[in-house]
Amino acid sequence: MNVCGDRRIRAVAWALAGILVVVGVGVMLAGGDAAATVSGAARAAADAHWAVVPAVTALVVAHFWFAAVALRGAAGKPMPLLHATMAQFTGATANRITGGGLGTVAVNARYLTGRGVPASEAVAVAGVLQVGGAVADLILFAIVVPVALATGDRALLSEVHISRTMLVIAGVAVLAAAVAAWFLRDRMRGPIEVCARMLRRPGDMLVMMAASAATTLMMAVAFAVSMLAVPGAVTPAQFGTLIVVYMIGAAAGGVVPGPGGLGSTEAALVALLAAIGVGTVGALSGVLIFRAISHWAPVPIGLLAAGTVRKPKTATVAALPVREKQDAVVVAQAA
Repeated sequence: MNVCGDRRIRAVAWALAGILVVVGVGVMLAGGDAAATVSGAARAAADAHWAVVPAVTALVVAHFWFAAVALRGAAGKPMPLLHATMAQFTGATANRITGGGLGTVAVNARYLTGRGVPASEAVAVAGVLQVGGAVADLILFAIVVPVALATGDRALLSEVHISRTMLVIAGVAVLAAAVAAWFLRDRMRGPIEVCARMLRRPGDMLVMMAASAATTLMMAVAFAVSMLAVPGAVTPAQFGTLIVVYMIGAAAGGVVPGPGGLGSTEAALVALLAAIGVGTVGALSGVLIFRAISHWAPVPIGLLAAGTVRKPKTATVAALPVREKQDAVVVAQAA
């Protein structure tokens, strides 16, 4: 069997393992109040308004499309958006194994090398895109909170302690960036050069930042719609609050190491929903619906789309300096 086939089998195995972990946790909780909560969530999911599934699916697809637009902005070169979008599905599938965004970085770097970008520069662009996405999320968070407050849901939002949460998230992000910069200081020359070039391309930088923020916003709206699909769980007046809850929960779940935030993201979202007065059964049901569509459904598409992440062309690699040839091999192996 070829290497590509082996990797796809391993990816499927990891995805199945993740599903089994979730099921196993549910089985272990099958006692007393926990059993009642799990069974109640299952019944609530069965009674959900499944007509919203196409809407949530469309939002998830839009998320990946905006991710492709952000990649094109970061690279500063034209590329077919359809292929770039399929590569984002593959990157998300890789993240289900690696976590921490490393899978997306590796896949994007390999995709860029296939588009003729030198390997070392491709790695730097993919890394800068991740950092830019984190900054864009913080800016989006600062914009969304006042909008949510203006909708009249101030009482619920006050339970989440927004100001304190923003400081914690910003502090963790700055600390993580500082630690990463210290350990990778000898390898930061490439990303710094990419950032310097982007500053000379303000249009591309704006596209990257806006599209990166849009990816998070699409997922946040998909989460809110998923919660509204559960009868009696939330009301449309809480839409803005749900977006804030998603952004905090996704950030908290991403801090905990693990493939794709499996387990930690679900726990954070359910806890935050409970904090704003949503019943545990409805919260768990809505979160599971959302994660099934946004987290697991893209995996088969990502596996099928793996062919869009082409290997570097022979002529391109042959023309690179020795160091960049080595980087190209590393990126290809990592992806």
